[in-house]
Amino acid sequence: MFRFAVGMAAVAMAATDVQWEQYKKDFKKVYVNEAEEEERHAIFTESVTRIEKLNAMGSAVFGLTWTSDLKEHEKNAKGFRRPSQSAPHAMMYEHAPIYAKKHGHRHPKYINWRGTAAVTPIKNQGQCGSCWAFSATSAIESQLALVGGEDYSIELSPQQINSCTPSDGEFGCFGCDGGYTEGAYMYVNSVFGLANSFYIPYEQSLTEVEKTKSCPSEKIANMSGPKARLMGGHATVSGFSYAMPPCFLGDCEDQDLHSLAAALEETPVAICVNAAVWNDYKGGVMTAKQCGNFSAAAQDHCVMATGFNKHAPIPYWIVRNSWASTWGESGYIYLEMAENTCGLANDATIPTVKLGLSSEQKAKAVGSRERMYAYATMQDLRVV
Repeated sequence: MFRFAVGMAAVAMAATDVQWEQYKKDFKKVYVNEAEEEERHAIFTESVTRIEKLNAMGSAVFGLTWTSDLKEHEKNAKGFRRPSQSAPHAMMYEHAPIYAKKHGHRHPKYINWRGTAAVTPIKNQGQCGSCWAFSATSAIESQLALVGGEDYSIELSPQQINSCTPSDGEFGCFGCDGGYTEGAYMYVNSVFGLANSFYIPYEQSLTEVEKTKSCPSEKIANMSGPKARLMGGHATVSGFSYAMPPCFLGDCEDQDLHSLAAALEETPVAICVNAAVWNDYKGGVMTAKQCGNFSAAAQDHCVMATGFNKHAPIPYWIVRNSWASTWGESGYIYLEMAENTCGLANDATIPTVKLGLSSEQKAKAVGSRERMYAYATMQDLRVV
């Protein structure tokens, strides 16, 4: 009887909390009983306090979101998981030979590959820890379009990577229970290719936590069979490289940010980050102090950097997430550029896509890439 009375009092208190009532209205929150509302209100109160503290560290980039009354495991899923004994397995990124010979570094003050054929629309990993598969897939899509030209801009299948990357071996990944981009690349390298998203669509739940879907082995086998042309386009990955020496241990405060910027001049880059406070992000430039720990141990999420803006009052990296276009800056987040904010330079990778292009196709692709670069650097023609 006493606990029931306390619960009623707590709910009565919640009912007089104007901010709480507005929050429930804004996000269409309905609770099954008074006990649940009491619990959710307590989480909400903690969120308000946390958001105020985070905003006091820099700009007001944090605010109430649909996750503000949720427990940690109920929020937007992440999924970065690297084997404990993992070490760097690739060389450093080198300029695309044709591009480097013609242009070298042009050092733009602004570049954003978003809006070009090199970046497909924002995706949603749902309640599956498949961020690593989305990050790798997005990077492969970018390379396919940049190497082959706009005609090769297609949406590929994160579901294939999430479901089919083996959990054993040196590059083991675990589907919705997590993985890492290097493991994704090595899986794609071991099979005929990465299918398009129409042939192997994303099937994990966007609203519920569930087991990883089974690998569609027959579909993958058919990609190299007599009906392969009916399956649509795919990508062949021959390896990957690091945009700068990675940091798998320690505080990672001295990462080579100039190399990351140089790589972004040529291509979007898959990155892994500390996204501990990202569920509260609403928009604007998140500072390094607000994001927190840069260390390798703090990484919990993989995404993709698409550019940077040095013109802004607080220069920032432009980062694409996989939490739907309703999150952040229409699916993107801006991170302070002066430092290794959120550890975004700890594990920055670029896949190598193999295409058997003719001389004529290669020449056409170079022209296409230059058009994409021109669009990506036309900062004055868009809002940034």
